[in-house]
Amino acid sequence: MSNKTQTLQTQYAQQVAADLKRNVGEQERIAAEVAALQGQLEVLKLDCELLEGMQSALGGAAAPAVKPTKTAAVPKARRAQGSVTADAAKSPKNTKKSVKANTATSARSASPSLREVVVALLGQHNEPRSAAEVSAELAQAQPERAVNVTLVRNALEASVAKNQSTRTKQGKFVYYTALQDGSATAQASVATSDANA
Repeated sequence: MSNKTQTLQTQYAQQVAADLKRNVGEQERIAAEVAALQGQLEVLKLDCELLEGMQSALGGAAAPAVKPTKTAAVPKARRAQGSVTADAAKSPKNTKKSVKANTATSARSASPSLREVVVALLGQHNEPRSAAEVSAELAQAQPERAVNVTLVRNALEASVAKNQSTRTKQGKFVYYTALQDGSATAQASVATSDANA
């Protein structure tokens, strides 16, 4: 009987080990999905801020900005009862994560806005540039900044709205040029008359 008990105990131990391994793998997969979704949420928030800035710069009677709803809190991993005390919840391990998050946020706010970077890139060239060209140059100059052509185009349009650059349309293509002396109205009227010709 003792041998049978040990065999049963061994089977249970193996099953528990397999279940634990599967559980840890599932936690890692879900944590990766949550991180990816958090990244997408941050990009959407930045896009929203950019669009709201463009909307206010345009000043027209625009649709009211939709405020995002409260984000759902992601539940913490379940723990065995009594394994986490109030003191453990306030451990330095948890505060380090929040410090890293705050540091990343402050570093992001300390870096120049996409509009400023795009205007600076335009200013380096004497000829008009398309949004795709500026986007490619930005991706090469700052690979750590995640941008796409649509974001760059929105930033270029914001710079036009703030009289930092001009837009020129040639056929179905749109080109942007940085303003050097701030005479946006004179250059804008020339660009408009060229486009109408």
